[in-house]
Amino acid sequence: AVLQLPGTQQKVTVDDVIVVNKLRPVDQWAVGNIITLKDEDILLAGSTHFTLVGLPGVSGVEVDLLVEEITRDAKVLVFKKRKRKHSRRLNGFRREVTILRVMDIRVPEQYERGDYKETVA
Repeated sequence: AVLQLPGTQQKVTVDDVIVVNKLRPVDQWAVGNIITLKDEDILLAGSTHFTLVGLPGVSGVEVDLLVEEITRDAKVLVFKKRKRKHSRRLNGFRREVTILRVMDIRVPEQYERGDYKETVA
């Protein structure tokens, strides 16, 4: 499935761990919460037998996410130098991230059973 999270799109399968920028509000995205994404947040879903493409979202598909951790990423150093000017600047920053695990991806029953072949014209 392809998920639309604030600021990013992620291609995920069951039991994937994804790292995204810190998700707000923090009380909704607290550690241990299970969040269910549906409709407009699911852009594409599929398996080896079918693909569901949303315009813009796929209706009927649900993805469960577990918030595992809210932490800070590794330090990124930003070094700027102007040659022959004796001008240097070194800054570092650590972005806040949310670590999510994909618990389950549910599609409508007709796609699991294979009944969709008769409904497509």
